[in-house]
Amino acid sequence: MTAFQRILRRALEQIPYGEVTTFKIIAEALGDVRASLAIRNECLKLSKIDPDIPWWRVVSSKLELMPGAEEKLREEGGIERAKMGKFFRELDVWPIFKVMAIDQIKLSESLILSELGNVSVAAGVDVSYIDDRAVACCVTVDEELRIMEVRLERFSPQIPYVPTYLAFRELRGMLPAAMKCDFDVIFVDGHGLLHPRGLGEASHLGLLLGKPSVGVAKSKLIGEIEGGYVKFMGKEVAALYRGGFISPGHLSNLESALKTAIKFWREGNQPFPLKLAHSLSKSAKFSD
Repeated sequence: MTAFQRILRRALEQIPYGEVTTFKIIAEALGDVRASLAIRNECLKLSKIDPDIPWWRVVSSKLELMPGAEEKLREEGGIERAKMGKFFRELDVWPIFKVMAIDQIKLSESLILSELGNVSVAAGVDVSYIDDRAVACCVTVDEELRIMEVRLERFSPQIPYVPTYLAFRELRGMLPAAMKCDFDVIFVDGHGLLHPRGLGEASHLGLLLGKPSVGVAKSKLIGEIEGGYVKFMGKEVAALYRGGFISPGHLSNLESALKTAIKFWREGNQPFPLKLAHSLSKSAKFSD
């Protein structure tokens, strides 16, 4: 059972017999409504880990039941309460997402956005998944795009994917993999400054490593695209290049992050070391 599943189990065990709640209500209690879908998925996993945990007492806001829940809910009278809109709300749980958001805000104050110097060796780091296991891969290349190092780290993510909290899911594997490599800058398959709290996964990793980092994401979380750049609150926080959203992480700024990303770009929507990290992590997850 993961750390998040233990927190969720505590919430489920507080729902009284005959009562029901919603994924949204639990998500709000945990600190972010965006976790609603993840909570549904984790409830399904808990139903298999321990069928006695009252996972069936949670429904969607549209009163959609989880597979296998109807019989138990009818027996307890929960369906009738749900139809009347009477949902249990008195949950006493640790607001994990609120705590993580506060941590991100505090950590963002330590970020340094400065020009990247000469980069001779660039790293890329990415994570691939199979079931509840994951493999982080860090790859370094030189200026000729020749592979220098490959490091892998297998791990078990402790929280599910919820937008804006990816670092707390993946750094458990990314950080040790990256610490085994030597490089001048690291590209991360995630956001840097292009984040609602200014601390995406690339920023977070760079800060922990104390090394320059750049985020290269496939989509944007915030802002509006104007002339090839993404603006948020009046500032340019990312550049759009070949379908990738490039934003400075730590010890880099937008101009030098873009310039360096292009230097190590071969084709597609990611710099070459990042494409390698993705490919190798995907291959490694199927090997022992």
